[in-house]
Amino acid sequence: MKRNLPPLNALKAFDATARHSSFSKAGEELRVTHTSVARHVRNLEAWLNAPLVHKLGRNISLTDLGRAYHAEIEHIFTSLEHVTHRLMASVSNTVKLSVEPFFAHQWLNQRLSDSAEDISNDHFDLQAEHSADVVDLDNSEFDLAVRFVSNENQTDDMYIFSQEVMFPYVSSSLVRETDTPQKKLEALFASNLMYSYRKERWAQWFHAARISPPSPPHYYEQRDFRLGMLSVLTGKAAMIVTPSIVQEELKGGLLCKVSDIGIDTGGFALLVSKRTQNRPAVQKAVEFLKPLLTSYSST
Repeated sequence: MKRNLPPLNALKAFDATARHSSFSKAGEELRVTHTSVARHVRNLEAWLNAPLVHKLGRNISLTDLGRAYHAEIEHIFTSLEHVTHRLMASVSNTVKLSVEPFFAHQWLNQRLSDSAEDISNDHFDLQAEHSADVVDLDNSEFDLAVRFVSNENQTDDMYIFSQEVMFPYVSSSLVRETDTPQKKLEALFASNLMYSYRKERWAQWFHAARISPPSPPHYYEQRDFRLGMLSVLTGKAAMIVTPSIVQEELKGGLLCKVSDIGIDTGGFALLVSKRTQNRPAVQKAVEFLKPLLTSYSST
């Protein structure tokens, strides 16, 4: 049976006009002239045999019929947009990965760069974005995420590739490994205590080490790892982090561990969106990332 539908271009012109209340702005969106938009709207009114818009000078408003009609077709266009996006995503080779900045800058970026040819040969395009914000993968644009997940939030469907112990560090320009524990603590207390998103890590460490600061600590929030590391290396801040994240600085003798007491708060995990987990490109990306991430725990 033949569908009795109005012209699609006329519907698009009317939808844009209704949203912008302007033929000119609708034309800019659709990349046609305002006269072309106005003609399409008039043709739609003729096809429907119903008035849809009022025009007074340059001002455009909808009639009662126009408002009611637009509410319906806007819903249809939105549904069509979502369906089309899902179909395109299901066959796309692009896989979007959200990564915590510290982990990305200090470890993952270089490994992905070294593996670019392997990724290309596996026929998927991995796009990594640095973000430490909590991501609800099933309701986001991301397919995968690398996150530090606290022990109490770890679940069986997560790929935990490294259980981590955090230690406090200061610049070796302040103290050396051979200095006394007291001197190291004094250097720590004299520094701003840096954190990115989890200020409570410092309180957890003080509790584990059974240490009470002599005065209220000065906390320092820094979400850019490179700027934060610069603050630490220049003796302005201390950080609490896993050794694997700062392995290069430790090898270079740039950092000093304040104490051998650490806190086991969780581990790094690869999270997979249930929304896109069955996409071939996502499955290939997971197969590629798992052995790569596993090598992190041995560094």
